[in-house]
Amino acid sequence: MRYFGTQRLIWLVAAAMFSFALPATTAFAQTDKAEGEEAAAPKKAKKKKKRDPGQKLYMRRTCVACHGRNGIGAIQDYPNVAAQPEKYIIRQVNDIIDGKRSAGPDETGNPRTEGMRGALVTSAGERRITKDEVKQIAAWLAKQPPAPPLTPEEPIDPARLEQGAADYKKGKCHTCHGPDGRKPKSKLYPIIAGQKAAYIVAQMTDIRDGVRKNAQSKLMKPFLKKIDDDMIGRIADYLSQIDRTQD
Repeated sequence: MRYFGTQRLIWLVAAAMFSFALPATTAFAQTDKAEGEEAAAPKKAKKKKKRDPGQKLYMRRTCVACHGRNGIGAIQDYPNVAAQPEKYIIRQVNDIIDGKRSAGPDETGNPRTEGMRGALVTSAGERRITKDEVKQIAAWLAKQPPAPPLTPEEPIDPARLEQGAADYKKGKCHTCHGPDGRKPKSKLYPIIAGQKAAYIVAQMTDIRDGVRKNAQSKLMKPFLKKIDDDMIGRIADYLSQIDRTQD
């Protein structure tokens, strides 16, 4: 009887210990499961992230070929278009498609805008891209980080950059583009700080010489009439070295 009583007591104690251990084991299992799900959450979130429709169109319409991935790293004297005002991009793209914006010749002797127009307009004059698609691309580009300043092949003399800053002010460029080209007075004007020097030179020269006449160009021409090629070069060098990535 004593043995039976002792044995029964052991069983009862063991059963009690098991009953207390079971909830704890279940709790640990639930905790491990929760931690596993939490660790997997970022992976699921990454899978759900989709490309912006504007980015898809930018790639599909071959904009990347000249203006670079995400609107930076443009080739030749084409502009970096990332982080430009949305309304400005829309206006300029549509003007090029409609033949309203012309440009001086490139290395082939053809207008610089001809390549872009040829990609977006058929030989019959029909648009390959809708106005709504242009808006989507512009909205996406406007949200992209700006390009860092392009390092010139030969270092620019600090004295030249200082003179370029003075020329920028003397030429009244700040009237429309802001104190250092970062904040244009209108969303229809480009941000010219940090833009490629070759592109700035080409546009200032085209507007001064009456080649480019679209949009707000006529407002800029009276100021540019007083600026020679050397001054344009200094202003372009100065603007090209302003770092917008720090804004």
